[in-house]
Amino acid sequence: MITRFRTFDFLMALFLASPLAHATLAPVGLQLTAPDLRAASYDGKWTGLVKCLYDPGLWPEDYCDVNFTFNIHGSSISVEQTIFSKNGKETKSAVKPGGFKFYRLATNAIAFSMDSGKDEDGTWVETWSFVMTLLDANHMIVHWTRVVNNIDMPIREKGSKFSSVGMGELVRDSTQK
Repeated sequence: MITRFRTFDFLMALFLASPLAHATLAPVGLQLTAPDLRAASYDGKWTGLVKCLYDPGLWPEDYCDVNFTFNIHGSSISVEQTIFSKNGKETKSAVKPGGFKFYRLATNAIAFSMDSGKDEDGTWVETWSFVMTLLDANHMIVHWTRVVNNIDMPIREKGSKFSSVGMGELVRDSTQK
């Protein structure tokens, strides 16, 4: 009896130490294996709609959802946004040109920008972040956060401190190499 349990324990230990024990099933149609996906490039032009999860309500004439375009090359990223107004107008603009840092580890990446400046309300401090993971070589999930602190404005004044948050999927432009 003891021998049978020791054999079972030995076989379980071998199984748990093997890659099979830690494998996950991929969705049907997924083309890349885990090692391929970890090595997939982020380089290229990515575009998609990020659906708003939290809207601070500071721009009532605009929808909160934002279309983002990322141009990623190695460790650099540029970000463009398209804001949609409720009257049908689209406004494109660069976001923090040259201000983003981009880091990647296997399938995941993060881009962020932190800066400060002065405007008619006084001093502001602003942080943007995009946290990404590859679904496959041409699709990524993106979680976006923007946080602003207008430190000279009274704390109870609307717009003194606010955050916007969203999540969506970006697709690599197959015509860009």
